[in-house]
Amino acid sequence: GYNDTTYTMTSASQTGIAVAMSPVVTTSCPFPTTFKWKDYGSAVASPVGNGWVSIKDFTNVMYNGQHLVYASTHDASNYGSMGMTPFTNWSDAAKATQNKMNVSVVAPELMYFTPKKQWILSYQWGSAKFNYMTSSDPTKANGWGGGGSLLNEDVAKADGAEYGPIDQVPICDATTCYLFYAGDNGHIYRASMPIGNFPGVFTGSKSILQDTKANLFEAVEVYTVKGTGKYLMIVECMGSARYFRAFSATSLGGTWTPISNATGENTPFAGRKNISNPPSWTNDISHGDLVRSADETRTVDPCNLQLLYQGYAASFTGAYDLKPYKLGVLTFEGK
Repeated sequence: GYNDTTYTMTSASQTGIAVAMSPVVTTSCPFPTTFKWKDYGSAVASPVGNGWVSIKDFTNVMYNGQHLVYASTHDASNYGSMGMTPFTNWSDAAKATQNKMNVSVVAPELMYFTPKKQWILSYQWGSAKFNYMTSSDPTKANGWGGGGSLLNEDVAKADGAEYGPIDQVPICDATTCYLFYAGDNGHIYRASMPIGNFPGVFTGSKSILQDTKANLFEAVEVYTVKGTGKYLMIVECMGSARYFRAFSATSLGGTWTPISNATGENTPFAGRKNISNPPSWTNDISHGDLVRSADETRTVDPCNLQLLYQGYAASFTGAYDLKPYKLGVLTFEGK
């Protein structure tokens, strides 16, 4: 945490030199409890090529100072996935190549697992409830391989989950890795394993949050909030348009408490009601990811929050799978 400096010697041997060191001044921000956002003003990226009508379910990490984004895709009939060529600024996102993946990884989540120096890409709708692949170079959309199951059990079915477990997110602290997921049924679930066993099969799933289907729908994301000792969970909800609620905890394995100013459509974590310039191209603020560190802690900086989201033209009236989702971005404005 100190700046490098140099001292010019005036002879080959010197004594009595005093060195004063000044710490680097860093800015820290408290855990956010009220939320106001500014929209980029337009979609930052749209489907390009491959017959895609939709890009959605965005996951984003910072890699070598650039945004690295993976997403689900949909053409006229099938889901797929893609990875975007890394880009530095949101103004460059529309020009970034959208690289079609040879393997479909729907609702991807990207992570660099530090203990094993391994990139992990988790996803749903594979051979197990949730699965993962590994890579040494996350910029190569078709460089992923190996991997295996992340979750085999299905406790969500007993709670009325029509599609079973959906929208997984792995995150770790110093000793334990956790898997959070939804069920489109008003429940958020959590499973776990010792960090030394990750990546592997999570067990012990249980419901940790329960509400109506509309109030706890899907697209759960969990983060470490830098410098606060707290964790943030966001969950997509159904209202007149999609929006996010938020919860906080002091440990990943602990109790999650609703953040009082982010509990509904009129006072959301992120939704049309708390965007200073509500986007004209979409009503929905839907499945995405906060800009975060690449590692397993999924750390976000409360001084610089940005939310990737999926949105689509409100005039569209076709089937859900054909909704023309695009990439949007919100920047946190504070209170």
